[in-house]
Amino acid sequence: MIEAIISFLIIVMLIIAFTYGLIIQIRQIVSIRKGKKSQYAHYKRLLIGNYLVCLSYSGFLFSYILNSLLASRIIPASFITSDNTSFCCFSFLAILLIAKFGIIPKENEQVELQEYIVEKEEI
Repeated sequence: MIEAIISFLIIVMLIIAFTYGLIIQIRQIVSIRKGKKSQYAHYKRLLIGNYLVCLSYSGFLFSYILNSLLASRIIPASFITSDNTSFCCFSFLAILLIAKFGIIPKENEQVELQEYIVEKEEI
């Protein structure tokens, strides 16, 4: 009984943490949209990468919640199975990692490019 309560609390805390991470990601997108395009060297790439991260993060969170509800037998496994939700979680997590580390440019590269652009304009 205690083990079930502890596992339920861990799942709830993970869902809360993932939701907080999604809120932070949405705030980051809003700050990029409100910022000047000239602040970012690769504005479109940064914006598209962050949109993709946000969509895959929300898909991962939704799949994780569905998987948790299926595992605790709150939702009966008829059309949606645990295997399907696990595959969706893995797929969205893979897309998130590819977008985060492959599409979004690193900040050091942005700073170097911005400094290069400023130097070029001064000449």
